[in-house]
Amino acid sequence: MRILYITVPLMLGTAIPASAAGPAILLEEEPPIIVGPPVPTYSGPLADIGRSLHDNGIDLRLDYLNIYQNAPTFGFAGGSSANYGMFIFDATGYLSPDLRVKFTETINAPSYNVDGYLFDTSNAFFPVPVVDSDTDLTRLTLEADFFDDRLQVEAGRMGLARDFMTKGFCGGLGCLNSTQANTLNVPGESLAVWGGRVAYKLKPDTTLGFGIIEDNPDNWQNGSGWDWQAGSSEGYIAIANIRHDETFRDSLNPLQFEVGAYHRSAPYEDALYNDGWGNPTFGASPTIVTHENGTTGVYAQARKVIWSNPSGGMIPENLAIYGGIFHTFGEGQAYPWEAYAGLEYSGFWAENPLATIGASVHYIGLSDERAQYERNARLFFSGLDEAQPKDTFMFDVHATTGVFDIGILDVGAAYLVNPNTSVMADYSTGRMKDDFVFYAALAFDLSGGLGLSPRRGP
Repeated sequence: MRILYITVPLMLGTAIPASAAGPAILLEEEPPIIVGPPVPTYSGPLADIGRSLHDNGIDLRLDYLNIYQNAPTFGFAGGSSANYGMFIFDATGYLSPDLRVKFTETINAPSYNVDGYLFDTSNAFFPVPVVDSDTDLTRLTLEADFFDDRLQVEAGRMGLARDFMTKGFCGGLGCLNSTQANTLNVPGESLAVWGGRVAYKLKPDTTLGFGIIEDNPDNWQNGSGWDWQAGSSEGYIAIANIRHDETFRDSLNPLQFEVGAYHRSAPYEDALYNDGWGNPTFGASPTIVTHENGTTGVYAQARKVIWSNPSGGMIPENLAIYGGIFHTFGEGQAYPWEAYAGLEYSGFWAENPLATIGASVHYIGLSDERAQYERNARLFFSGLDEAQPKDTFMFDVHATTGVFDIGILDVGAAYLVNPNTSVMADYSTGRMKDDFVFYAALAFDLSGGLGLSPRRGP
């Protein structure tokens, strides 16, 4: 089984605190954010093998991620829960100091009730599930550095979600953007299509990036990633951004931000006048409106430590605020606005530098067309005339702690207000009610614990 957006980003974005707050990013490419220079440490029963492979130009990583969600009364049925786990195997082979092959394979196991849960709770905050393969090729690319490593170029089988509209600005469900899924239809973080990216370092902490992939949903939704010729391309999806990443090595109150723009070239059907039941002309000869200019939008997200108290520990005690906004232009878009904001408190427990507590609010605004579509669909299917509010919210509280020196546990609760019915609108007999979703997520650096790679946690 595999999940398009809700599972993998949650593990990468909620189980792993943001780097500017201080805790190490368990699964990112950068070294852990600590006070003072990081020292790679191979420790564990396979440390000699890990060091030997590194000395011979091969770096390995193995991570395990698992998430559990429970919606006691939320959703169409209520009382649903789900569990999803995945092993991520990553290998980098250095052909030269400036040329390398990157390979990542994701093994999707174990899972429980994933399909039923996400269909039951489907709304704009929880984009739709995609289920197919037990394993997925996540990345197989050739990557090269130029101009004293300031320019990086990568191409092959890949996605955009790891490098653009990134998740590292806060934890919890509240800052996992849905624009990637609902509007752009970008493959989830464990999935890949043909594409490439370039990144140019303007300064050591500021990078300009551009990524482009083929828009081939049949390929990544119905294959394992190794089905390279499957499906037909509908065009391209491109994102450009500028990222700034300060750490506590750079400032007592570091700043992170990402500003970008995106474009999907494929035409899209109008949110109201499409081929579904909510179209007011639905019947034998419905009026369907298609917008030919594609989808274009802009976004910005940031995190700023507003107070810190260095005490000699690995992570200074600190308070950070964060926020993001996404806007999609064009007539007939279903979700033109999305935004989030919140705060996190970290570094207060010297013996557990990953400990973090936080809260956030997440907003998704439906267009007039989408809200009217859902009202029409319910009326057509069940005869119930019940309006869909355009303003939907998620309020989230979360906490993070280190586990066994090689893992992170993230727990939290989210309360949804005015949730829409993004997938089930054509079949719903009424609006979903406001209610709670609870979750727990685990992330383990298995290769670091075994000694196959340097430990990435403090």
